[in-house]
Order: sequence, then structure tokens, then C-alpha cells
Amino acid sequence: MTDDELADWLKRHWDEAQEDAGQTDPEVDRFVDSKILSIRYACVTQLVGKLADPARDLLCLQKQEIQGTEAGRWDPRSFCTRIIVPWVQENQNVLGTSPDPYVNNPLRRPRLDQGMSGLMYQAEWEALVELLGNTQNSDDPKSTERLLIRFLRSIARRLQRQTFEYPVPHRVSLDQLVELVNAFLAEPSGGLRPQAIATALFRVLGNALGLFDKVTGQGLNEADAATGTPGDIVCRDAEGSPVLAVEVKDRTISLMDLRTAITKARNSSLRNFLFAAPGVADSESDEVSSTIAEEWSKGINFHHVSLEALIRTVFVLLDEVWRTRLLTEIGTELDSRGAPLEAREGWRDLLEGA
Repeated sequence: MTDDELADWLKRHWDEAQEDAGQTDPEVDRFVDSKILSIRYACVTQLVGKLADPARDLLCLQKQEIQGTEAGRWDPRSFCTRIIVPWVQENQNVLGTSPDPYVNNPLRRPRLDQGMSGLMYQAEWEALVELLGNTQNSDDPKSTERLLIRFLRSIARRLQRQTFEYPVPHRVSLDQLVELVNAFLAEPSGGLRPQAIATALFRVLGNALGLFDKVTGQGLNEADAATGTPGDIVCRDAEGSPVLAVEVKDRTISLMDLRTAITKARNSSLRNFLFAAPGVADSESDEVSSTIAEEWSKGINFHHVSLEALIRTVFVLLDEVWRTRLLTEIGTELDSRGAPLEAREGWRDLLEGA
């Protein structure tokens, strides 16, 4: 198939899958709902690639020569970024938000059935190899198509679960608000949860106090140098000029963190910089304090405060309606970031229990 023909096939069968997602299918659901992003993308990419060209080997991961044979060699990585990633982005990032899933170590092998020893979730990879290997060995294009349609229906079911409303309570006390936020942050997320919470928090504070006209949160995997932003969150005035940059950490601040922030602040001519973090590393506390004082004398204001302390301090002064608005904004931020289903379900479940 050409790319256009493949796009037509995907559209037609994806529309059908969404109209009739069918019942659970444990054999494929385990991969679509895997905790491992590489597995979620690999199962779909390999099958769609095989559908486009039946001569391709379903277990091949790299185009270079493998054991002296050219049979079935192809480049799933570039195929994924060209075909699968845009399709996933169009569908609420249902499989995850990576722009280049095959750059992850588990997929940087010549073949899926090689180098599995020592992989995290090795049993999951072995199960995927068995499923795709059986289809490859059948040498039947219809078998590939049937399996891919099962995967599309599984993805449609995942998308249905991912599309829901957050049951924000009509009233929430300040203690309840803090408990909800802390419970959500207690689950490890590689920084996504604290960034989503902090972005929502500063957006609400900007509106409630008239401090900022616009608050933008940087993507989790976006480098500051690439985006030209001075922090994870940038708060801007009505003219679009940055007035505050916020760096979000789910750990204590180090002296290196501070020095990196100083460089970014100077490059952006920004005067106000805040660390939203649990605290400062004990071993570097004195040096961090003296460096902050030195930068203040040079005209740059650095502060640090935990999200809990900020919420407890500011929301004491605000009408209680802003507490529920924060809960709503957190859900909106998770959605806009294309957060993993597990994170969004976690926030929904906490709200349901509030």
C-alpha cells in the first residue's frame, strides 16, 4: 500500500472499531493497556507496517542486514514517526505522547525476538513476540489484517475509557484540597503529575488574583534550550512578556538546579523565578541560600516553596469557589497534555472518593 492507501484503510477500519469496539479481548488488550509505552506502540506499528507491505518481517526492528539475509528488512522507527505517531496524536494520544517511540532502548534491537534477556517486563515482550511470530509464520496477509483489526478495537475501547468527565465536588475544604493533591502526587509519574498540578495552580492563581494574563506549561520532554523558555511554567502579562518562571521538581532542589535556573533567568532577562519543589537538599542548603542572596543583590529574585505550602497559603485568602476551580483545571491540564490514561483515571478516582 502507498501511504494514502494505508491512511484510507486505517480511517475506514478505525471508524468501524469506534462504532463497534466489541467486548474485551485479553490476548491483545494486555499489550494495548501495557504500562510500557514501547509495547503499546510496537504492537500496532509492526502490524500496520506488515499490512502495508506483506513482505516485511513482523519481528524486524532495524533495516540493516541481519544474519546475512535481506528478507523482510525494513525500518519500523521511521514508519512509526511518519504514520503511527500522527494517527495517535489525532486520537487523544491514546497510546502515549512520545514523538519517537522507537528511540526507547527496548526497541533499539535488530529484532523483537533477539536481546530480550534482561529486559524489564520480559514476560510481556516474550508474549508479544509469540503473538506476532505466529502471525508472521502464517504467511497470510488476511491473518495480519484480522489481528490488526482486533488491536484497533482494543485501542477504541481504551479511548472510550480515556474519554470521561472528572466528578469535581460542589464544595471542597482546604484540607481536602491538599489531601487530594498530595494523594495524586504520591504516585510516581516521571514529573508529569507535579507539572500538571503546578500549571493548573498558577493558571488559577493568575485568574483569581489578576497576576498573569496567560500561563503556559512546557511539555515534559521538551528541553528548555529547544523551546527557548526559562522554566517549566511561564506566566505572562497582558503584553505577552514573561513576569514569572516556575521550575517544577518532585524532589529537593540542588545547587546545580539553582545554577541552571540562574543561567536561564539571565538569558531571558527575567527577574522573578520560583522553584515549586518539596525543599532544598540539606547538604547544600547553606550554599543555595547564599547563592539566592547573591543573585538578589544582582536584581534576580529566586524563591522556593512546596506546592502544598503554596496552596495552603494562597487559598486561605481566596473564596472557596477557587478550590473547585483548581480541581477542574487539573483535569483540563491532564487532558491537554495527553497524560497517560493511568494518571487521568487516578485523578478521576480521587475526585470520586472526595
